[in-house]
Amino acid sequence: MPVSSFLRALLLSLLLGLPGLASAGDPLVIAHRGASGYLPEHTLPAATLAHAQGADFLELDLVMTRDGHLVVIHDLTLNTTTNVQEVFPERTGGGSKAWVMDFDLAEIRQLSAHERRGRSGDTAAFPERFPLSRQIFQVPTLEEMLDLVQGLNQTLQREVGVYIEVKGWEAHQSRGLNPVLKLMEVLDRYGYRESTDPVWIQSFDDVALQELRQAGSRLKRVQLLGENNWRMTSTDFDFLKTPEGLQAISGYADGIGPWINQVLTGRSSSGEAQATSLVEEAHSLGLAVHVYTLRQDRLPRYVDTFEELLELLLNQVRVDGVFTDHPDQVVRFLK
Repeated sequence: MPVSSFLRALLLSLLLGLPGLASAGDPLVIAHRGASGYLPEHTLPAATLAHAQGADFLELDLVMTRDGHLVVIHDLTLNTTTNVQEVFPERTGGGSKAWVMDFDLAEIRQLSAHERRGRSGDTAAFPERFPLSRQIFQVPTLEEMLDLVQGLNQTLQREVGVYIEVKGWEAHQSRGLNPVLKLMEVLDRYGYRESTDPVWIQSFDDVALQELRQAGSRLKRVQLLGENNWRMTSTDFDFLKTPEGLQAISGYADGIGPWINQVLTGRSSSGEAQATSLVEEAHSLGLAVHVYTLRQDRLPRYVDTFEELLELLLNQVRVDGVFTDHPDQVVRFLK
């Protein structure tokens, strides 16, 4: 079935049973790469499903192509979520990485997107999710995703925002590419300009967020927090997690995006959350806290159900939002 027909059928079926919406002031439900627990991440159908399930924001990871287009994909490479090895075997032989930034948009248009592969490359990372063999999707551009979101906002009469991550700032810079300036140009064209607009921009790279600020962007910004041993950027996460680091973040961002383990370390025998001081310290500086990533099919060891995890984070630790592969379940919990 063509993707356009798939989208129409999916939307019609979901409109018949649109879920109730969270109340104003509730924590944000951020659909992590769309409704990626049900459909392949960062595809138009996954975004459509997340919108219909009641998400407040759709998370979009962006990487720039060689010819200057922003495509919605999580990895800097195409190997794990597309059939690039089949379409361009001469560029992926011997296990070579197919970097998005080394492909033109016209070449990426030739690929099919599919469920994420596991580390072995032979099986799905989440075997119970959408079948890996069903390769009926494509890698969308940022413009296509914004067209979809704004179209659904109109037809469903509900404003869902976009929560955008600029991926691999240093890798882009090494190739002479500036995804931040391109992002600002596209968002401005779609009417996203002010801090009150339904947009958050996040990055693990503090330099990328500083670039946004220096370029005059008024959109809300979030500093993602990782761990230094992940070796994904030169950003010093050990420092940023300290009171002094959070103070520095408050000078260029509106919130932080911590890994769940940086916020919640477990629960006591009586069921109380065992939390770090990160949320309290961030809130004292006026920073929002949006935690990643909540997955119903990959729970921390200290909970037995997804609802238990939501109880700890939303009702006890009181974070301001959660990134989740299963937005419908968070919406249902908030109801």
